[in-house]
Amino acid sequence: MSETSAADVALLSKRRPPLLLGPDMPVSDGDSDDVVLLVEGSAAANVLTPLGPHPFGTFRAPFFLTLHGALTGASGLCRFDPEAGSKILLCSGAEARQHLFDPSPAGGAFRRLALASVTTALREVNATLARFFDDVVPDPSWKPRPLAAPLPLPAASPADPGRVHDLFDAAGLDPSALPDLGLTERRIPPGGRLLSAGEPGREAYVVAEGRLRVSMRIPGVGEEALAFLGPGEVVGEMSLVDDSPRSADVVAQDGPVTVFALSREVFRTLVADGAPGGAPLLGGVVVALVRRFEESVRKAATFRVLAGPF
Repeated sequence: MSETSAADVALLSKRRPPLLLGPDMPVSDGDSDDVVLLVEGSAAANVLTPLGPHPFGTFRAPFFLTLHGALTGASGLCRFDPEAGSKILLCSGAEARQHLFDPSPAGGAFRRLALASVTTALREVNATLARFFDDVVPDPSWKPRPLAAPLPLPAASPADPGRVHDLFDAAGLDPSALPDLGLTERRIPPGGRLLSAGEPGREAYVVAEGRLRVSMRIPGVGEEALAFLGPGEVVGEMSLVDDSPRSADVVAQDGPVTVFALSREVFRTLVADGAPGGAPLLGGVVVALVRRFEESVRKAATFRVLAGPF
């Protein structure tokens, strides 16, 4: 656990003692409205499917186990099996939703832990998707669709707040604050590639107009669409959180797309210093990540059913 993470856990632990879990005490989303933060130990994660649980990773503390249930209402997606001696903190769903956009130090600590947790979980479940059909022998006649040559990104220009539609409305983010937060505007032509899997990530993007398709190439299957993102949604933020390369391809779908670019430097400054003005934007990024995680988990459950009994 890093010093920052330890300090964030300590700050959130001030008003409640950690609870000890045993190996026979699994945590499932939907058990209650509580949000569970693993503060000591580790837990094995499973996607719940009609054919039984399917593992997609083991996560070490600090890690939010059931954040998605409180933020989006999804339940019955995952089960976490903690190792003996693991400890957790509990907070109500209402408290978690308040923390998400709270400009106080506690809110900053909550967002840092949430960003790290959801990013890690999303990368693990996406990696599971990519490996799902490793044992499938593809049709010899099948050939992947050729990759379109990536287009150079247009020059950045100041973000125009008037072009944002319902951007993080639930977070109460004022669009006029976007330029002050360091976001710049870019326009992607129809079919243009915004991101390519495997490339390094230096920016995240908020969709202002149009629609993006997020997809992954899966051996034996081909290109699989993971999500379609519209105005107010975020893409590319995972690489800003953990320095890993892009995990998916992102292209403009059905027409041109206008995005606001958030650089790694600006993003990390907002995360690290907990500036009150950045709270709504970072809270919105967490919500976007949680929704993406849900979509990937549901797809993993579908793949498990398609694969049939083992």
